[in-house]
Amino acid sequence: MEGCKILIVEDELLVAMDMVDMLTRMGYQVLPSAMGHTDAVNILETDKPDLVLVDINLSGTRTGIELAQLLSEKYKVPFIFITSHTDKLTVSHAAATHPSGYLVKPFDAEDLYTAIEVALVNFATTTRNPESGLLVEDSVFVKTDKNFVRVKVQDILWLESEHNYMFIVSEKGKFIVRTSFRDFLDTIRSENFLQIHKSYVVNIQKVDSFSQTDIVINGKELPLSRNYKEGFMASINRVL
Repeated sequence: MEGCKILIVEDELLVAMDMVDMLTRMGYQVLPSAMGHTDAVNILETDKPDLVLVDINLSGTRTGIELAQLLSEKYKVPFIFITSHTDKLTVSHAAATHPSGYLVKPFDAEDLYTAIEVALVNFATTTRNPESGLLVEDSVFVKTDKNFVRVKVQDILWLESEHNYMFIVSEKGKFIVRTSFRDFLDTIRSENFLQIHKSYVVNIQKVDSFSQTDIVINGKELPLSRNYKEGFMASINRVL
């Protein structure tokens, strides 16, 4: 499973190191920290994060608010402001950039965790049912016990239903969520996923072989129900 990828833009080295430590222990991926606006832009051009934690007052001529405008308008990345300033003018300027969160120093790991969880939900394309996952561009963030985990839609092999839960089987792992096929498919909005059995939905792009009764994906045989056979064949014909 791939954790949310986070960029820290903070010119106070000790504060940045403390955040890196907290985020790592939470299970998030942390990119090399940026000390200012220019460092952050260089990283954004080469390795797009899922979320940015940005200090409002950065050293140099460009502020965190200016960086936030770029994050919102050019990079389309959610961001959380980090600051020790809570005066009305600062808050007003910050709010104008539409951040996904606002974190006041000093803060602890629990505060940081909460801010990140809320930010991801606020930014997600769909928030109707967070248990079904939060869609951000080509990936869905699935809620686990600890945090949100990134799963690229194109890497999903199949979905497997069991009572009130659903297993997501991807090329990078398998985990369980409390949702239904319908809610999850409404979230990812992909035409490549097709139900083949009351308990299985497959990514037709990942099908290795099939017969009248079975479909093979990544060495796993999945049952092809008679009720879904016609729809499956029609979808395969469109792909071929």
